[in-house]
Amino acid sequence: MDPLAFPVLAGTVLTEAVRFLFDRAAAVLDRRAGRIPLQQPEEVPGQAEPLVVQSGQLTDERMERITQAHGALRVYSSRPEILQGDDAELLDLLGRLRRDLEEVYGRRLPFSDEEAATRPGVEVFQRTEMVDKKQVGVRAHAITEQARVRVVQDTGTIGETGEQVGVEVEGTIG
Repeated sequence: MDPLAFPVLAGTVLTEAVRFLFDRAAAVLDRRAGRIPLQQPEEVPGQAEPLVVQSGQLTDERMERITQAHGALRVYSSRPEILQGDDAELLDLLGRLRRDLEEVYGRRLPFSDEEAATRPGVEVFQRTEMVDKKQVGVRAHAITEQARVRVVQDTGTIGETGEQVGVEVEGTIG
């Protein structure tokens, strides 16, 4: 699955996903603005552990994206009846906001029937300004069909001799 992909949701589940992301974005914005202490854990129904903001992830660029997404979701928050599960732009917006929030909180935020939180696996988030040798997200001898692997790499520049590899498997998959 594309790291920005958002599951196709409908009805109440879509409404709940929009409300959840809208509320998490508001919580991050409140913490960044100083209205709530930055490191104060946030108890969220449905989450096994409290969400805690990773202050190093609150870059100006990310905060601008979260602010814009929060504004765009405001209409859906107040008028959930206009939500459409097949709205590609909405799903893209939700996927991008979820990715930003996952990086801010340093953990996955699964929805609906996504099993990622309960399946064994590994998640790697790499952010680098410059790669001039080799950067590998995950190197494995094999990956079982039940395992999940998620690699998100954000690199400013890959040099002439640089190489960036998300997953390198020296064996079988599945």
